[in-house]
Amino acid sequence: MANINPNNISPRISSNMKSSLPSIHAAFTRDTPPSTSPNSRTTRPTTTTTTPAANQRKPAPNTRHLAIALHHAHQIQARKDTESLILSRIEYLLSFPSHPLALASSPSPDDVKAFKEALLPFQPSDYDNLILERNIEGRCGYVLCSNEHRREDPKAKFRVVWGKKGSGPGGRGREMKVVPKEQIEKWCSDECAERAMYIRVQLIEQPAWERRPGSAVEILLLEEGRARRERVRERERERERESLGKECGEGKGKERERERESELVDEERVRDTGDIDEVMRKLVISDKSLDPEGILQGMDQLAVCETDMQMEESSSHIGQAALAIERGDNAPRPGLDAGRVGVNIFEKHPCTGGIGAVEAPSPRMEDLQGGSIEGFEPGQLGTPRPDAMDGIEEDNDILPTI
Repeated sequence: MANINPNNISPRISSNMKSSLPSIHAAFTRDTPPSTSPNSRTTRPTTTTTTPAANQRKPAPNTRHLAIALHHAHQIQARKDTESLILSRIEYLLSFPSHPLALASSPSPDDVKAFKEALLPFQPSDYDNLILERNIEGRCGYVLCSNEHRREDPKAKFRVVWGKKGSGPGGRGREMKVVPKEQIEKWCSDECAERAMYIRVQLIEQPAWERRPGSAVEILLLEEGRARRERVRERERERERESLGKECGEGKGKERERERESELVDEERVRDTGDIDEVMRKLVISDKSLDPEGILQGMDQLAVCETDMQMEESSSHIGQAALAIERGDNAPRPGLDAGRVGVNIFEKHPCTGGIGAVEAPSPRMEDLQGGSIEGFEPGQLGTPRPDAMDGIEEDNDILPTI
């Protein structure tokens, strides 16, 4: 009989237990005894307490937070509605103008009205998108133009554009611009480009969903703007004419008053001259007035000229005034002029005799032989050559012989 090792005997498993992982785990936990190690912790049964449903409810939301959330939601919805409206109006404006032979310079009133109403929620960027969509369709970027847009050389990226006469610097020549090809291909002509840009600058930069109800701007076409300017200029001219007419009327009245005053003055002068004539006629010239001695006495009493001292004082005063003007002084300043040196400017009188007398030049003895040149008296150098025998005259050599 064979020896049986008790350690190799495995536990018996009932035949009715299934060979599944949960059954194996249950059998293993039932057969293994609980560990009695001192370090093992004893597990205590936990009890679960159920709370009532009222204590599990969340706190009520803040009304302010709800209002802010609703406000942002309304803004987002308004922005979506506006963008969809702008997109639908871009699609609507692609078919403009209504008539295929319409002219951009004189569009139909119905197209103009519909075009202005459609542009109310637009921004400049939305208007650029409209121009781009029309170019994709092959049309001019100006909505009221029925022509096709220009097509440039695809190889060129830029083009030189010349302005009108007198648009250059200083009003001379023409202005030259280098413009990208894409900017030129947007329009059929420069006139349509000017019309489209005139409308673009009138659009509001602020988005439509952020605008106030009364912030709509009246949009004008280029032709309407020019006509309005002409009306304003005509009104200003009429006002100027009226003001000039009033001034002329006032001026005429003043001229009439001046003429009347001049007439009165002339009448008074005539009366005065008549009185003077009568007085002169009544005058009696006595014999003493014709006496030579009386005439001399009257001449002595006349102060025809001033004395020498008075003339010097007056000349010094005039000289000081002229010097003050050169210094920059407009009026005499007692406080500043106290330390200045008095300068007397007077004119030199020519002396009649003495050392300073001026004499007329007279010839001197040394001047008869040629005189001197700045103190140098030239002399004859060398010896004169004898005259030639054949009678040929030669000039004397004044250079020294070597």
